[in-house]
Amino acid sequence: MYEKRDLLGKIFFGVAILVLLYMFISPLTNMFINVDEYWTYSLVNLPFMQGMIVAVHDVHPPLYYMILYLFAPFGLANLYLSKVVSIIPYILIMVVSATKIRKDYGWLTAGLFVFCLGLMTDFFIEFLTIRMYSWGLFFVLMSFIYYKEVITHWDRKSWVLLTLFTLLSAYTQYFFAITCGLIYLLILVEILNNNKDKLKQFGKSVLALIILYAPWMIVFVHQIQTQSGEPNEGFELVNAIHYLTAFAIKSQNFEFEMIIFKLVAFAFLVLILYLIYQKKDRFAGAGVFLMYATIAIGIISLMFSFSNTMRIRYLVPVFGIFWLSASILIGKIENKKILMIALILIMVLVGASLAITNDDINSRLEFNEKKANFLDSINNNDSVIVYNTDYGYRILHNDLNKTKQYTLSGQYFYDDDVEFSKDFKGILKNNTGKKVYLVNWKLKESNKKFEKNYNLTKVYDADHYNFNLVRN
Repeated sequence: MYEKRDLLGKIFFGVAILVLLYMFISPLTNMFINVDEYWTYSLVNLPFMQGMIVAVHDVHPPLYYMILYLFAPFGLANLYLSKVVSIIPYILIMVVSATKIRKDYGWLTAGLFVFCLGLMTDFFIEFLTIRMYSWGLFFVLMSFIYYKEVITHWDRKSWVLLTLFTLLSAYTQYFFAITCGLIYLLILVEILNNNKDKLKQFGKSVLALIILYAPWMIVFVHQIQTQSGEPNEGFELVNAIHYLTAFAIKSQNFEFEMIIFKLVAFAFLVLILYLIYQKKDRFAGAGVFLMYATIAIGIISLMFSFSNTMRIRYLVPVFGIFWLSASILIGKIENKKILMIALILIMVLVGASLAITNDDINSRLEFNEKKANFLDSINNNDSVIVYNTDYGYRILHNDLNKTKQYTLSGQYFYDDDVEFSKDFKGILKNNTGKKVYLVNWKLKESNKKFEKNYNLTKVYDADHYNFNLVRN
């Protein structure tokens, strides 16, 4: 096996191609979609300017939505096409792996990297999700690659590309800016220790980022202020244990088999740290540092900014950085036994990840089927739907097109199928004899007044939101 490492790498790459092909097939047979995807889907089917107004009121930057709008001529009303847009980054990463990464580190590293990127942790699902995380993976990964080019060559091209991909990362998701900021911190440390004459180049890159991102900072501040009134979900310290091994095992429970898999992932992490020490590979070491530093800073920053806590999907880009670092180190292994151990650990983790991903997909399909059955049961002329949030309306209104629909919240991106009214009592009065359902979004203070003042019977709970039959 050691003598045929290039062949082994090509085999891994071939498997990754098969994974890519299955990504295109999977949505045709197993279409799973979550609430955030529905929201994105609804946004990009609005006229462009209206969609951008909605983006301003969101909690994310606008670049991903703009990328989706580029495909509008091909028919974004098609859910399948919207999912395919999220597969494109994997194709781009495979191209980069087959060219630059292969050239710099060999076939074993290139093949193993895209293999792990297709099958480990949450990657497969995120490459099929109508959200920005797969694109963020590509942009942050390219920033990491050109970080190495900058500290190696200090040439203009590397600085320009690093600046570009950093800017694209920050305009894709705020969380990704944390990782890119840490990359610049590593460059600054390198400059101050060994290359003080490069400080001017560093300053130019940072200044360019500030100038090009400054216009959106006004929106960013507005988004934080808008979210400041939302209840914070908080963070349990015990969850930090899960993030130690989330680069391979995303499950956040302590069932026996998950503990075993997490121990295998931890053993793999120890092996990677040993290889970093043995090979004195500062670039790979930086990759591991970026992953855990991003997690730590992300947890703290989310606790004091937006209302939600850490999500595994926020970490998809740094997991990609970790697997590139790990693949580089494994490609450098000269001891046959250590190489065998590394590959066995990877195959065990791939098997575990596939099982977890399969369970996740089945769970999503089951949830979607139950939701569809419930919505079908109330989608008729006798039903009246009242949404207490814009979000609830946007993700549900298409599936309830035969009902009379009202919204109680501000109106800035509605179609013609809904009526805006803050008079809930008036809505009830005008629809006597019909079944009135109040759609409450979870973690909203506004829910309390309805629960206190009206006789509500919960008839369907979708976790993020629930349907309540209003009884007179």
